[in-house]
Amino acid sequence: MQLEMMDNKFMETVLNLKNVDTTKQPMFLGEDLSLQRYDRFKYPKFFDLWRKQEEYHWLPEEVSLTKDRNDYENLTDTERFIFNSNLKWQTMTDSMLSRSIHNIKNYVTNPELEICMTSWARFETIHSYSYTYTLQNIAKDTTAFFDSILEDKEITRRAAEISGAYNTLLGDDKGDIKQRIFNAVISTQITEGLAFYVSFACSYFFGYKGKMEGNAKIIGLIARDENLHAAITQNIIKYWRENKDEGFQQVVKDNEQKIYDMYGLAVENEKKWAEYLFSNGSLLGLNAEMLNGYIEWLANTRLRSLGYNKIFDQTTNPIGGWLNGYSDSSKVQVAPQETEISSYKIGARDTEINEEAFEDFDL
Repeated sequence: MQLEMMDNKFMETVLNLKNVDTTKQPMFLGEDLSLQRYDRFKYPKFFDLWRKQEEYHWLPEEVSLTKDRNDYENLTDTERFIFNSNLKWQTMTDSMLSRSIHNIKNYVTNPELEICMTSWARFETIHSYSYTYTLQNIAKDTTAFFDSILEDKEITRRAAEISGAYNTLLGDDKGDIKQRIFNAVISTQITEGLAFYVSFACSYFFGYKGKMEGNAKIIGLIARDENLHAAITQNIIKYWRENKDEGFQQVVKDNEQKIYDMYGLAVENEKKWAEYLFSNGSLLGLNAEMLNGYIEWLANTRLRSLGYNKIFDQTTNPIGGWLNGYSDSSKVQVAPQETEISSYKIGARDTEINEEAFEDFDL
C-alpha cells in the first residue's frame, strides 16, 4: 500500500519505531525513517552513487603544494587577482553547500537517498578544508584572506542569490513545502553543475600553463565530486518527473519555465563573474569571451541531462582543446622527484575527470 505523503512534514523523530516499507513511500515527506537497512531499495541508483562516492574518498594532504608556494609568489598582479578571487568564491560556495545539503536531507524519507546525501555533505566539508589547506601552504596570512572573503561585495552578492532558495527551508516559513524543496534541489543542481565552473576552468588553466599545478589537482578532485553530486540531483528530478507517487510531478511541470529562467540567470552570473575576474586584464590564451561560450555550452549540456531543451546556440566547448588535453595529461603517472605536476594517482585512485566514471549513471 502506498504510504501517504505528509504536507509540511519535517522530521519529528530520529528513529521511527514502526516498520516502514520505504520501497512504497516517496523520497521526500513520507514517514520518518526507521532502521538504516540497505537490503532493499526503491531507487538502487542512489546506493550505487553512494558507493561510487565512497570510492572517491581523498584528503588534500595527498597533493603536494610545494611548487605552488613558489608559483604563487611569482604570479603577476592579474594572475593573483584571478586566483585569489576564485579561491574566495570556491570557499564561500562550499561553506554554503555543506549546510544546505543537511537542510534538504531533513525532509528525505528514502534510506538510500539519505545515505547518499550524508556522504555528499561530508565531501563538501572536505572541499572546504581543501581551500584552507591551499591557503595554509601559499598565503602569508590566512586570517586576513578569510576575513577578506566576507568583505568582497561581488562574492557576497553572488552567495546571497544562491542561498535564498536554501534559507526557505529554515525557520517557520509557511510557504508550500514541496515548492521550497523543489527550489532547493534545483538550486543545488545548478550550483554543483554550473556555478563553480568558470572558477574551475581558471584553476585548470593555471595548471595547464605549469602554474599552481597542485591546486589544479585539488580542484580536479573537487570537480569530480561535484559531477557526481549533480548526478544525485539529476536523478531526484528524473524520479519526480517519472513517478506520480513521488508527489512532485505537478510541481516539476508547473516550474518548467522557472528551471529555464534559473539556468539563464546562473549563466548570466557566471558571465558577470568572468568579466569581474578579467577586469584587471586577461590571461594569454584565456579571456572572458571564451569562458562565456564555455558556460553556455555547459548549461545546455546540464539541461539536456535533465531532459530539457538547450537555451543557448553554443554547440561546442570553446576551451575544450586545452581543457580536455590537460585532463587527459593527468592520467600519466610521473615520478614526484621529476615534477610536481598533478599527473599521478592520488591514493592509488585514478583522478581523471571524465564521464566514463559515471557511465552507469545519468549525467
